[in-house]
Amino acid sequence: MNSRGTDLSSRFSVYLLSAEILYPGSHASIHRPFLAKRFEKMPEAHLNYMLDLYTRSSKEVSPKGGTMKVLFLPETLYALLWRIQSATNGKNIYQKVSPVMEKLGTRILSEKLSLDNAPLDDRFPGARAFDDEGVPCRTFSIIERGSLVNFYFNLHYAKKLNAAPAGHGFKSAMWGGETISLKPSPSLEHLCLKPGQASFSDLVKSIDRGIIAAGVIGAHSGNILNGEYSVGLSPGLYVEGGEIVGHVKDAMMAGNVYDTMNQVIELEDTVHPTYGGTFPAILFDEISIATK
Repeated sequence: MNSRGTDLSSRFSVYLLSAEILYPGSHASIHRPFLAKRFEKMPEAHLNYMLDLYTRSSKEVSPKGGTMKVLFLPETLYALLWRIQSATNGKNIYQKVSPVMEKLGTRILSEKLSLDNAPLDDRFPGARAFDDEGVPCRTFSIIERGSLVNFYFNLHYAKKLNAAPAGHGFKSAMWGGETISLKPSPSLEHLCLKPGQASFSDLVKSIDRGIIAAGVIGAHSGNILNGEYSVGLSPGLYVEGGEIVGHVKDAMMAGNVYDTMNQVIELEDTVHPTYGGTFPAILFDEISIATK
């Protein structure tokens, strides 16, 4: 409700269940969240997936570091997409601090990547017809086949930049807070990456030498706005000859999101609702990995 006559209401529910299998003597785990609109038993497929990854990676290994392929699981992609969200945020466009502010209509990522905000997709919990400012939501493309096609705004920054608001004003903050007390800000609450053509097992088999990023620590590290990242792997699963041979302790990966996301080998053919959106696993080439 507001003083301009807006009076809207909506009801929805979100059920989240996260299962983890911890490696002995560590905080690292194989995990996968399950999201639904109501209380449901976690599917056997989720449990079998986690058991299979854990069993194949249970041995601790110490491979040499270097530049190699990295398979980001859906649960870890937020570390990269956080940088894209920041760069396309209307606030950073208005303040003229975004590295992509002059790149509308140009290709900034791999042509295999298309990123939408899909608040009307009722297959997933949290679907919304309007944002926290009462603006109607709609499917909204940010990246189409690697090209930057839109920035996103709330009412405040849309007015400042003479842009059309499209339902991206939400009471959210980078570090959380009491939602009721927050002012709406530009936010992508329903991100969705379009899937690719390969099964998860085929992606793993195509890795001659590389890492599966099954968990990350320090996603806030590095210059988020400029796309830089430097994160710990917790865990990182080492792959050699298309087979998972163990998990790596004390490993890190670093790079720039615009370099990394231009080195896409292939995307998984299935999307998974997870933290930050609905994503497939993605296999990237030439990422710098440091091991102890």
